[in-house]
Amino acid sequence: MLRHTLKALVFILFFPVCLQAQYTIRGVVTDAETGETLPFANVFFAETTYGVSTDSEGRYVLNVTDPGTYDLIARFVGYQTYAISIRISEERDLRLDMALKPEEVNLGSVVVTAKKDKDWERYMVIFKELFLGYSANAAKCKILNEQAIDFYFDKKSNTLYAFAEEAIKVENKGLGYMLEYYLEDFSMNYSSMLSLYYGYTVFTEMKPRSKRQLRRWEENREIAYKGSLQHFFASAFKGRLEEEGYIIQEAKDIKGGRVLNPNPMDLSGVLRQGQSQLSVQLPFENYLYVTYTREGQSEEFRQFNNPSGLSLSVSATRVGEQVSWISLVEGKKAIEFESSGYVYDPISFITQGYWGFEKVADMVPINYKPRQ
Repeated sequence: MLRHTLKALVFILFFPVCLQAQYTIRGVVTDAETGETLPFANVFFAETTYGVSTDSEGRYVLNVTDPGTYDLIARFVGYQTYAISIRISEERDLRLDMALKPEEVNLGSVVVTAKKDKDWERYMVIFKELFLGYSANAAKCKILNEQAIDFYFDKKSNTLYAFAEEAIKVENKGLGYMLEYYLEDFSMNYSSMLSLYYGYTVFTEMKPRSKRQLRRWEENREIAYKGSLQHFFASAFKGRLEEEGYIIQEAKDIKGGRVLNPNPMDLSGVLRQGQSQLSVQLPFENYLYVTYTREGQSEEFRQFNNPSGLSLSVSATRVGEQVSWISLVEGKKAIEFESSGYVYDPISFITQGYWGFEKVADMVPINYKPRQ
């Protein structure tokens, strides 16, 4: 279960005073029990390049340039994650103090795997595959602090869990990013063969050695973005799915297999207003199959995937194209998102197919802007 000190929604209504908007969030990070300040705590907007550390007195100042909804995160070793969703619509200087509660770790009867033994090494291989993925960018990623990751295996549930007290530091030489990933939950259930991971990421752009390397990174970032889940939601919000190369189809399971509706689905008639003017909701049942036609499957995907494992119901005209499908988690009725591709509840749905193949190694920040 995720431990969040706070998960709320703050509405910030500002009055514009200039054409170039800048939004400033400032405050102090403290210990919730003692009131003492926490120097050098990490404060950032998740899935963005916006992040800072508190100063020696626990103070932080965070500036962003784009309106929208952000997950403001505060992390300090030995404390629970503080997470609050902030919706920014106009310019203003906001103060927000954050009080962190000490972490309470209770592993019960499970046994934590000792570092560097054979089990730990085997679990690390599994973790990196499920966390980074199998793509060309994954091959160019390196976890710089593997020893910060611990594992335990619950024999009763046949499930592998991973956790890390500090941020998992990932060097992505394919996209030119340094990532700090604060892992909240990771599990691999061997009975159902379903894996789940969830956490908060802050990106830092790496310094290129040359203009040529920078151009290559920019090209790779755009390739990673186009056809991604983030690109799909951004295109759906703007009503540009067809223009951006997407085909949407409905599917459902029946006795003996899965049936795919051959007729493309128009999401413009399905989307409805979200919690605010900044968001929309996508309600659906069963499965949505999403084909991205502007780019074929990668060689890594073809080598990794069983040719018959993609879907028995995908039309032969889709062979070789990037096909993904999504389904809602039980109890969820819709996916809510904004124009940037930001999703309010990222664990409200399950992705499979091509999107299931691409993992952390192919992520770009929410504030990434593709070339026009």
